[in-house]
Amino acid sequence: MKQFASIPAIIWLVVFGIFMQSCDLQNIYEDNVRIPKDGWHQKEMVKFNVDINDTISECNIYINVRNNSKYKWMELWLFVNTHSPQGLSQRDTLKIMLADDHGKWLGHGLGDKFDTRLLYQQNIRFPVSGTYTFEYEQAMRDELLIGIDDIGLRIEKSKK
Repeated sequence: MKQFASIPAIIWLVVFGIFMQSCDLQNIYEDNVRIPKDGWHQKEMVKFNVDINDTISECNIYINVRNNSKYKWMELWLFVNTHSPQGLSQRDTLKIMLADDHGKWLGHGLGDKFDTRLLYQQNIRFPVSGTYTFEYEQAMRDELLIGIDDIGLRIEKSKK
């Protein structure tokens, strides 16, 4: 009899897993890169190569940041270089707020890890299919930036 008592729990877990996957149907790409514990060197680029096939749907592009309590600044300045399959390049300078004026972390998290997601570009269409490269370079005054654990890229279909 005890064998049958666990079947509803297993079914519940399977249904829950399917539901959670279906909630993220808008996601086209997401990857996060771990930054070395000794810090993010100013000249080290973090690269994401994204294969884009859909040139019709509008997309939102986000930058993910995970910091810890050792990060000593309120914001993170980034250079973001985007390279298209055609060889066109764009460079943006971004300011990502990680803490308020009182030092309270703005991201979600527990303990000393905080996740922040910045909307970088909204409702854009990729003009051609192919591989796009996104490069991040930390643009802070510190040559070695301590306290950033991960940096990432998320591209999802716009929900409009």
